[in-house]
Amino acid sequence: MNKKFKIIYSVIFMAICTVPLLLMPFFENDISLEKRELTEFPSFISEGKLNVDFSGQFESWVNDRIPFRACILSTANYVKADMFEAASSNVISGKDGWLYFESEAADYMNTNLVSDHEVKSSAVTLSLMQESVEAKGGHFTFVTAPNKASVYEENMPSRYKRSEVNNLTRITDEAKKLGVNVTDLRSVLRDNKDKDLYHVRDSHWNYQGALLGYNAIMDSLGRDHDSHEGAEYTKEKTWRGDLDKLLYPAGGFMDYQYNYNIRHSKFMFTVPAGVKDAEAQLESFMSDKEQGDDLFSTRNLEKNDGSRLFMARDSFGRALLPYMIDSYSEVTFKRTDCPDITSLADGTDVVYEIVERNLNKVIAKAPFMYAPQRQEIAASYTDGKYTSGSEAKLTYEALGYAGRIYGVLPEDMEDGDGRVYILLEKSGETLCYEAFPIYEAELLEAYTEENREADIDNNSEAETAEDKSFKESRNGFSAYISKDENLKGQYQVSIIAGDKTYAAGNIEF
Repeated sequence: MNKKFKIIYSVIFMAICTVPLLLMPFFENDISLEKRELTEFPSFISEGKLNVDFSGQFESWVNDRIPFRACILSTANYVKADMFEAASSNVISGKDGWLYFESEAADYMNTNLVSDHEVKSSAVTLSLMQESVEAKGGHFTFVTAPNKASVYEENMPSRYKRSEVNNLTRITDEAKKLGVNVTDLRSVLRDNKDKDLYHVRDSHWNYQGALLGYNAIMDSLGRDHDSHEGAEYTKEKTWRGDLDKLLYPAGGFMDYQYNYNIRHSKFMFTVPAGVKDAEAQLESFMSDKEQGDDLFSTRNLEKNDGSRLFMARDSFGRALLPYMIDSYSEVTFKRTDCPDITSLADGTDVVYEIVERNLNKVIAKAPFMYAPQRQEIAASYTDGKYTSGSEAKLTYEALGYAGRIYGVLPEDMEDGDGRVYILLEKSGETLCYEAFPIYEAELLEAYTEENREADIDNNSEAETAEDKSFKESRNGFSAYISKDENLKGQYQVSIIAGDKTYAAGNIEF
């Protein structure tokens, strides 16, 4: 009897393990709910060698495609989140049913503290963008959409201890010192937190919070607008929150949305062209689908004053779309952390909106903007104001429309005011351009990795202290020099940072 029981138990166990695999060809999971791509089937050969990670990659591939995955995840997350209030699927389960992105915890507790150099770099980057926009007759404002926990901290689990100062505070304060026009949404929303401004089960603000944000942004730009004060609305459970989807991909709980009875302007899409039902398309862009909304432009059919807006935005910006369209003749919306400033028409206003948890992306990559000339710095250099430092590593790329100069400075360089200048000298002529104080990680880390492999291939037993300093440094610079500068021939290059100059070799334009 005991033997028969073991056999039956083994058969049942194997069936339970095997049935999901047999059903895989007949089921397709909606991984879009988890906001990630499916794991691709791994290759047996990787980079000309046997793929030693095949088993782990194959397991991930199977896990992504196993039938009833959504139901399994939903059940597991219910136990972890609702019963034990443990972080699950990148979601923090707070008090009274409130959900938060797990990534917000680092900003909330200030455990992701960026360096003083990065704070200065962020502020200088924003100031250069504003300078370029204003030089063309436009207005600029930098908008940080606060994390949900930064406004409604009282619903965070008590094990998370809030810090009064974090990266948002430090970067905002430094940017204001440099005269950057900042829309302080955190203060605006905190002052009105007695209202429902964020979804309970979503990481974003609702339409009531977005309307407050819109008014604050337009006030910051100094532009007349309809505040819609006292507008009527209905409160309905029609919103499926992104955090709820992460926890319960098989189906969870709906959230309240504030639907305002506001008449918006008639408009048309210029990009994409040929949209027949503009209102339906905009409604799709404002929904949680987030499909095809990376870049689009509109023309207001009821406003013909020539006003233009470029809005660099993320998912928080979708709730602002109809209000921005109402306020300008032409608007371009771009989902990006790296705005294109140079190609904007004269007089274009710029709103650069980014959520608090992504503030580090402000200096992840240099915006496309031609470097401004700084001949007063060149004059100071000629007068011997700066002392000589060591060397800087530099790369130059000819792009047709511009020359791109980027590189890295020693790790122990003096930060000074956070600004970085590129000096070009030839035959007694000295030119100076201000670069973004940005470390181009995507480009430079590939370069240092090549150096590292070369060291191994050459059996290098030790690298110099200078080489090590460059490989460990995150003190970078990046600039686009317009072809309209008409630079020709070979120039000797130096980099000015702090009160020192760093030799950087020669460039052939």
